[in-house]
Amino acid sequence: MSGGLRLRMEFRGPELPLVRALVEEASLRARLPASVRGAFGQAAVEFATDAAARGADPRVVELRSGDGELLCEVTYGGAVPPPGRPEGHGPGLAESLIAGIGAPARIDVRGTPHGTTVTLSAPLPGPLSDPPPGPLPAPSPDPMRTPPATAPPAR
Repeated sequence: MSGGLRLRMEFRGPELPLVRALVEEASLRARLPASVRGAFGQAAVEFATDAAARGADPRVVELRSGDGELLCEVTYGGAVPPPGRPEGHGPGLAESLIAGIGAPARIDVRGTPHGTTVTLSAPLPGPLSDPPPGPLPAPSPDPMRTPPATAPPAR
């Protein structure tokens, strides 16, 4: 992949919730629009889940940005699924999610000397789109104050 590395993580099945959280955070920081971020993140997790169930070590997820797109690679030891519809519900769901994003989002599955690499891509917004998420607004200079509590008079 070309461009700026946003995430690289080796994972196993029990770490899938962490994969999900880190993919979501990296997608947010890359400024992937909210309308695309959910589908892209879920598709990445579907392929990572499939890799954890079917693949051999090492299993790696990487996110990079560059050339106007966000790329997510899920790499694992194991054979490439047969041509046509991928095996299992997860990859099929991932294909539907990416198709729902529309062109130019895409999925590429290829064999490597060490196993299989699945690459998801989604377009990033142009420079005049929504600003990237930033820090929370500063508190107001004159915060509301609550008077100190007083005890009722003794009887």
